[in-house]
Amino acid sequence: NGLGAMADTKLCLYEPDPNRMIARAQGQERARKSEHAAEERKAEHAGQAAEGGVSAAIAEFELFFAVELRAVQETMSQVVALGSSDDDGALELVEWWREQNSMLHGHVSGASAFLPVSVSEKAVRRIHEQERWLHEQRERLGFRKVFRFNDRSRILPRGQFHKRAEGAPADTVDAATAWLANVKRADTFQAAAGTQGFRQRTGETLTRPADQPIDGDFALESLERCEVRLLSSPRALWIRGLNRCTVFAVPTRGAVYVTECTDCTLYLGAQQLRMHTSKAVDFYIHTASRPVIEHCTHLRFAPYPPLPPHLAAAHADLDAGANMWSHIDDFDWLKHQQSPNWSVLPEGERTPPGTLADHLPAEAEAPPAA
Repeated sequence: NGLGAMADTKLCLYEPDPNRMIARAQGQERARKSEHAAEERKAEHAGQAAEGGVSAAIAEFELFFAVELRAVQETMSQVVALGSSDDDGALELVEWWREQNSMLHGHVSGASAFLPVSVSEKAVRRIHEQERWLHEQRERLGFRKVFRFNDRSRILPRGQFHKRAEGAPADTVDAATAWLANVKRADTFQAAAGTQGFRQRTGETLTRPADQPIDGDFALESLERCEVRLLSSPRALWIRGLNRCTVFAVPTRGAVYVTECTDCTLYLGAQQLRMHTSKAVDFYIHTASRPVIEHCTHLRFAPYPPLPPHLAAAHADLDAGANMWSHIDDFDWLKHQQSPNWSVLPEGERTPPGTLADHLPAEAEAPPAA
């Protein structure tokens, strides 16, 4: 009866008619239940979104790790091809392999808070394989002393290879969100303080002669409308913040890092080539491993041109058949189809370095490097 229904319902408003009072109370109860159900659905959707964020971070980790592992494997193949420890650049190559393994460890450590155990353990196993092979090759080549880079931070893209900081979120969702925010952040390669180079120049022709020391790094930073001629090979070349510049560089013994460049033409040779946050750049490259681009658009690639006679003798080991200039890894493109961020420069539009090298005397004068 009406009194029984009223006993099971919380009455909020007084009505003279008991039936009307019960009806109003039941209506309010239905509204409360509907509101409660809406809150539950909202929480469920938030949980699904959080799970989606973790899944996205896991997928991003696996892709990034695969790209970096392939770079490590390419370094390994170059070390395996060495005949002896006396080969040019052998020690630097072996120690670069060791440093890459160390960076992979840091990458896994930084993502450990949200990675499934199976994914983390698989990544660690791959790193341990690389370390075992590295030890075997060091023994074969007779390297005993472990060489370490003086400034390891200079080869770490900001926000990517990172260890988990003190007080970092322990919650899986928060950890995944923080990791994604870091890995998506525009990363910048930065040369170590004190690195020799050309900086803060506008509208100049800058030349580094062929007789310069080759045991250090060299940097090009914040150049506007400059023509740059690097005729001696540094250990690593750091290019950052160039706008409307042309750079001709003889092959570098180590790696070349390019970031924040716009409307440039770059002639580069290196063991490894990494490009970040750049757009509208034409690359003429020779690289022994697959070039990696991240956060870049409108890049075009062509093979590195033959060196002029007065420079070719110093780089006679440059193997045109081993050039991976068109095998680009785009970290921002997950599909199997061609990335929209880069293309092959049509042969009819390719421009040789011309006066930048062919008619450049080896003893050309250079303005003082900063």
